Amino acid sequence: MLPDFLQSNFKRYKQDTDTVATWLAVKARQHGYPVDQLSGTDSTKPSATSKRLKGKARKQAKEAPSQPERAPAAGGFSAKSRYTIKIKDFVALAEFIAGYTNPIVQVPVELVKALNRAINLRAQHNDWSRQTKAEEDQEARVAADATHSYFLGVLDRVREVLKPRMPAETGNESLPQSVEGTRVPASLEAEDLEDFTNLFDMLDLEEPSQAFLDAPGVPHKPKAEKPAEGLYEAETDQSREEKYLASHCLFQDVRNIRSFIRQLWTNYKEHQLSLVSVSVATNTAICLVRDMEEEFIRRFPGTSGFEEVLGLFYPVQCLFRGESPENKQQPGDLFNFKVYDLAEDCLVTTYTTMSSLQDIIEPGILPVYKPGHFGYRDRSKDWDDMTSRGKFREDQLILFEAFPDLVLLSMITSRSPLAEDELIRGIRDMLPGRPIPLWLVFAGRCFLDIQHVMKRAVGLGYDQLGRTAEAMKLSIKENLTFHKSLRIENWPKSNDFQFTEMLGVIDSWVLRDVIAERRRKIKMNVRVPEAEPLSLLKQYPLICGLFAFALKARYQELCIAFANAWGSILYTGHLYNAVRQENLLSRMWMDMEIMISLQSPEVFFVGNSPSSLEEYDRRFMLTIGVSATAFASNRRKNAPLASTKGPRSLKELGPVWKLFGGRYCNNDRAVAFTSESIKPIIESKLDDDDDEPGAASTSDAQRATTIRAARKTKIAKSGSLLRKRKRNPSSIQALDFLEDITNALHAEGFELSLDYLQMHRTCWRLLRHVNEECKPKLLEMYGGGYLDKEHQLPFVVGYIFMAATKTSVLANHLLPKLTGEVTSRLLVRAGEATAEFFRQGGDDTQAKALGMWHGYDIDASGLNYAGDDGEEATDILQF
Repeated sequence: MLPDFLQSNFKRYKQDTDTVATWLAVKARQHGYPVDQLSGTDSTKPSATSKRLKGKARKQAKEAPSQPERAPAAGGFSAKSRYTIKIKDFVALAEFIAGYTNPIVQVPVELVKALNRAINLRAQHNDWSRQTKAEEDQEARVAADATHSYFLGVLDRVREVLKPRMPAETGNESLPQSVEGTRVPASLEAEDLEDFTNLFDMLDLEEPSQAFLDAPGVPHKPKAEKPAEGLYEAETDQSREEKYLASHCLFQDVRNIRSFIRQLWTNYKEHQLSLVSVSVATNTAICLVRDMEEEFIRRFPGTSGFEEVLGLFYPVQCLFRGESPENKQQPGDLFNFKVYDLAEDCLVTTYTTMSSLQDIIEPGILPVYKPGHFGYRDRSKDWDDMTSRGKFREDQLILFEAFPDLVLLSMITSRSPLAEDELIRGIRDMLPGRPIPLWLVFAGRCFLDIQHVMKRAVGLGYDQLGRTAEAMKLSIKENLTFHKSLRIENWPKSNDFQFTEMLGVIDSWVLRDVIAERRRKIKMNVRVPEAEPLSLLKQYPLICGLFAFALKARYQELCIAFANAWGSILYTGHLYNAVRQENLLSRMWMDMEIMISLQSPEVFFVGNSPSSLEEYDRRFMLTIGVSATAFASNRRKNAPLASTKGPRSLKELGPVWKLFGGRYCNNDRAVAFTSESIKPIIESKLDDDDDEPGAASTSDAQRATTIRAARKTKIAKSGSLLRKRKRNPSSIQALDFLEDITNALHAEGFELSLDYLQMHRTCWRLLRHVNEECKPKLLEMYGGGYLDKEHQLPFVVGYIFMAATKTSVLANHLLPKLTGEVTSRLLVRAGEATAEFFRQGGDDTQAKALGMWHGYDIDASGLNYAGDDGEEATDILQF
């Protein structure tokens, strides 16, 4: 089902009519409208007849303590009940409210918008209602008059009656009709979709005392009703006209979502959005279409499926154009090509092709397609420039050629370590005789649309997936070599199996052709030519994006765990900050700046960046796990020095990625979208140009400015992306939600592209160099035991900081000083060693890799640091 916070067109329409019913009923009752004149019913009351309890149920009922009968709420309405307001009562309620003058009831702007949207949506379908009534008998026409046209007239009349009580700026408002091809119907513009969190928000409720109301001779002032004392909804209509209205809304939603998806892939093709973000958004869109289809079936029980909905809507639309859906121009035509654009909008073209493919499926048997059996694709022309017949034929050939591999992929991905999309899942269940649902047809249409949008660049998706996989493979193999003999207790050699497993996944599922390998193992009666290597992945950028998501998410989780076990990145960050703050390093280390900015100074330094010798030492101790009480002047003598929280650690980034992790890393059935779980999406900051650093240190504010572009989403040329944040996250239009997902995932893509293994190796090499340069003085101050084994190397930073302060000993974390000498000479030498390491080319390997493997172009020219001329740094990231 569609999550409660998401709005489809028909769901919004139903909410609007319920809003009107609620406001009319509650306001009328507040001002004295007699309850007994309402013909609405309590839909929560049990029926008058009930079956006698038997057996265990009867015994439990007898043993249960008796409950006192609850008195009905004031006015005869029971608490927390839901009441249906008859359509015929709308006008009477409106007239009562408009006639009340003590005081005058003002109609809120939000109600006017809801009323206008409902009227506009019904008015769009009035022509259909009149046309179909002309073909029906008298009895059917009477029934229709009581539904569609009648309700439209009622809503119009309510608006006219309430117009004198409407705000001046809305009283004469007239909503435009829907324009064909627009992304969102005019009746559902985004600014109108944020007005309601609660149906009772617009009701000013003041409850006078019952004693006052009961006093004799007192003018009647009705008692206000609290929202909890009953909810209201408009009378439910199950007529054929209402079902058609719902089907029109459903196809309108599908068309709009499809148009949005095409725009996403256009933006990706133009390098404005990342592969992962558009892939996850596309697959989520297919899930939303499935939810909308299920919602339609729930509202209209007995609906058999997509074919019935199509049969209700498509023929009527053909009649509007003066065509019959049964007309065929040539023998063998599957539909009327004169209305091809309508057939494509209604997914008739894709449905007919997928139906024919369904007929050849046999459980456990791989279908075979011999290239050229039905002809060859015309790759010399763009699909958009083809004739209607050419488009349909091209779509057929694309699906015919890909279908055997799609079926084979559906046989193996259910057990794969990588993600599968909804198309693969749907094909797995697409057995002969089963109805093909709307969402699966839509998934097939998206497969085709992506190819038509990407054209000759359709292989770009696999190219990027391959680069991502190669980068991970190279880094993992280098890391295993780097640590062949370098071990630490926190990461025993047995843990390395996680790296070898990931190498196996990369090789088996990305770099090798798993489809071709499985196909060779299947005995076939028909011999077919060997396909181009990796042919399916090269024309399937959506699955490539989902594979990339799974690889990046798992790689980050594994690599951060590894880096935290060694402590190299965090502790080196402390050293870098100190030498920069003391002006011992003339340049910026871009890799570390990116890391600190994205992880946050709080994670690295337990607060803002320290800027004094004492603070360098204290913050480092807090990071390695020393309790803050160790630095208290009134600390108890035997108070523990170790923090109960243990050493600080790097955090996994990308809260929106985490939301989708179960679906695309573990192949969970679906993402659990709730108002709580989507908070990272809604609250995601897509553009932080206006962020204020607040109480942050100067270096942190400068760093935030420097790395700002790393968290920023590019604005598409179409201007369709990067909207302002919603004011009301409890009511979101489906397209807006998909935009939010796309933007949030794109913004977090940079964070998930960081290579913590590479950063760990760079930091370790730097610490080695610093230790070698400072070793004579370290031996003099702490003795030969300060570094027994190389895995203790990160503690060198702590020894350098201790040397510059009065701290001489700190429990068993570091060795005590042999002398009382306080000198910053070690810190100065560490700064010189760091500068020398950078001159030898040891810096910014991360920034270079982000450009080489992931397409992020980082330009550090023109950047300033705290203590420089203070000019604002420029954005450094281009994608």
